[in-house]
Amino acid sequence: MKNIGILEIHFHVKYLYTTMRICKTKNTKLTVFTTKEIHSRILTYLGKKSDYEFVLKKDNESKKQFIKRVEQICNERIDLLLVNTIQMSCINVPHYIKFNPKCKKILTIHLINHWLIRKFTVSLNFLRSTDVTICIFLIRKFILPKYDGINVVYAPLKDYVEKNTNYKGKVFTLPFNFFDEKKKITTTKKDKKIRFVMPGIIETYRRDYNLTLELFEKLFEKYNDKISLWILGKPKGSGGRAVIEKCKKLKEKGYNISFSKEFIPEEKYDKILIESDIIFSPLNTVTKRDTGIKEIYGKTEGSALPFEAIQYAKPLVVPAEFNIDKLKTSSLQYKNKNDLEKILIDLITGKIKLDDLKENALKNSKKYSLSVLQEYFISNLLNN
Repeated sequence: MKNIGILEIHFHVKYLYTTMRICKTKNTKLTVFTTKEIHSRILTYLGKKSDYEFVLKKDNESKKQFIKRVEQICNERIDLLLVNTIQMSCINVPHYIKFNPKCKKILTIHLINHWLIRKFTVSLNFLRSTDVTICIFLIRKFILPKYDGINVVYAPLKDYVEKNTNYKGKVFTLPFNFFDEKKKITTTKKDKKIRFVMPGIIETYRRDYNLTLELFEKLFEKYNDKISLWILGKPKGSGGRAVIEKCKKLKEKGYNISFSKEFIPEEKYDKILIESDIIFSPLNTVTKRDTGIKEIYGKTEGSALPFEAIQYAKPLVVPAEFNIDKLKTSSLQYKNKNDLEKILIDLITGKIKLDDLKENALKNSKKYSLSVLQEYFISNLLNN
């Protein structure tokens, strides 16, 4: 029996749940090191499961003190530790400089260009640029060398690391999500209405909401009885609020569009995605954050998008430049606005067979079933 530890004190609750499920096998004991807030949120995913031990940060304990306590526990009884997130900020990174448990350690990297390529950063936000530049130095000099390998959440990111960076260690892939074969997935439609869903926090730098709403307004004018659209996410910032205002105007015209101003509870989110027909996401594949460093979704930065499709066995509509890896047979990719409009009309009119796409989506999702991912974990991380 091997003892596995997972450390997550920042965010990525859903990814924490995924790694917990993958790492908990018949031959492992699992200890999760986290905060009370993350623990309360993870319980919404776990339900009544009690196969996990939690070590929680105390109210009067600093992050530095908690991480030191995690190190002591790991030295006593952990064989393999997965560190899921180190937030790139001088408020957090220094806590990990001396953190070096004696066990095998794997660190998950979410932003390849930030962590492995850029040496310094320049942006209009001078303080943030300076902060990240210092973090990059500390990470490369004092943190990465202590780990036995890194993990990325999407296979194309592993290819990018191996071909485009100087990182010489092992690179693993534990994905953002998995397909739950217990979910009730249907591949045939009960009615003719196509239910599009656009999941994710409403942030304008992530997705082209103007394109979405402009195009769907045209489609609603002609096909309102045949389609519906769910903008499935909470708005963030002034850009997110502006998107909601535009959605309201479409709703007032009688169009079949749904949205929410608040966080959508997990049960409702799950139900909407299960009942949807196809995931639509006009990603802005190249993103530039306040750090001044560019990342590319599907290439240098993971996206939850393909794993939403995998989890719920749904077809995808995404930009042509997004790397969809093993989901090609269940995805429709567009080159520009006109191309996207044609694809959507062909879906609505039946020229593109949605049932065929849904059958392929189910086949593709089974490649990411929990049993398959656990086999990978056992062979590549646990026993290697």
